[in-house]
Amino acid sequence: MIARVYTIWGAAVLLLLGVAQYRGWSTTSTSTQGTTNPRSVRANPGAYRSPYFIPGRTMRGK
Repeated sequence: MIARVYTIWGAAVLLLLGVAQYRGWSTTSTSTQGTTNPRSVRANPGAYRSPYFIPGRTMRGK
């Protein structure tokens, strides 16, 4: 009896999570209107990483 209740509860939670993912629901209200992606690396210099970028290393080289 208890196993059946947990099975139904788990299925309901998974169904709700699936609906939320499909509909795009979010727990945080972020506004995406008005934001555009930069057209080049020069417009967003913080995003560029060289091929030799390794975080945490002090000696960088080939």
